[in-house]
Amino acid sequence: MEKNLLIEEEIQQKAYALGIEKLGIIKPEAMLDYADRLRERMERLPNGEAIYGRFIRFADVQKNIPWTKSIIVAVFHYGHYNITKEMGDRYGKSYLVDSRFNEDSPERQMLIAFEDYLHSLGIKTASNEHPGITAMRWAAYKAGLGIIRRNNFFYTEKGSWVGITAWATDKEMELIGKHSLEECSVNCNKCIKACPTKSLSSPYTMNMITCVSRLSTSNDMDSYNDETNRQMGGWVYGCNVCQEVCPRNKNKWENKDIFPGLIDIQQFLSPAQIMNLSYEEIEKYLTPKFFYINKESLWRWKLNAMNVMINEYIEEHKKEYMASIQLALEDKYEIVREKARWALNKFGLL
Repeated sequence: MEKNLLIEEEIQQKAYALGIEKLGIIKPEAMLDYADRLRERMERLPNGEAIYGRFIRFADVQKNIPWTKSIIVAVFHYGHYNITKEMGDRYGKSYLVDSRFNEDSPERQMLIAFEDYLHSLGIKTASNEHPGITAMRWAAYKAGLGIIRRNNFFYTEKGSWVGITAWATDKEMELIGKHSLEECSVNCNKCIKACPTKSLSSPYTMNMITCVSRLSTSNDMDSYNDETNRQMGGWVYGCNVCQEVCPRNKNKWENKDIFPGLIDIQQFLSPAQIMNLSYEEIEKYLTPKFFYINKESLWRWKLNAMNVMINEYIEEHKKEYMASIQLALEDKYEIVREKARWALNKFGLL
């Protein structure tokens, strides 16, 4: 038993030396009750099983990876990057500093180095950060690394601006962490009141179908309607609202470091700039970072950009916005041309 503890402590110390904020190790059976929590959510939502049923598989890691004997869970803080207000008001912060496919990011290099270290110990691992080997937030909670708050996000002492990854291993280990976090006040509903589409309808309940982050990254042409278009406001890709209004996130974001590659694409991120990009340019500059919109659905970028313009149509931007929307009348996608005609008709310009 002492030998296992020494290995677990060594692994944790190595993780901290590399820059990982928190690390815990759980047994695979610790994830089984995730299925119960997921079913509870499905019962609270219309058509809940159709929305969340596919995630049940995350509960039984050994069914998917039979040789799993433990799960290492790592949490790292990404809320230290410099994000301008303009970018933060248009894009989900987690997407702007997503390190999963950015080989130059310190977080990516850190996690690769840690996995290499595990292999040097003779430990077999399975990792798949997208979509993952299990339910990351629940795994981090079960590992004692923090708590899940009423907006469904996982929090450490540094707030919810954290990334989580996990590795299934072939070694029996367990190391449960401790934290000093208090639960949300039962009287606090700031995140619920602020949700633009009311997708967050009650504590720990979120309708993924109407979530702005899901809508704005969907590859489905029928994913939302006129009402949700309006509710989405100025969001181009993702949403920060329920995290930004959370009192537990107050003053937690530090604008101090430069995320690799973000400055290089900043010039392409405004709605008007997106409308002026060719689809080849969108694929070149935006797809590598914002990969949830796939290469077959690049029309989503134009729809999202136009939606922001329509929602923010004021005299100050009238000339710029309308000129950009008129360009879309010649777009190669009918769904984009249709949206452009609708917008110009709405403002009496067609």
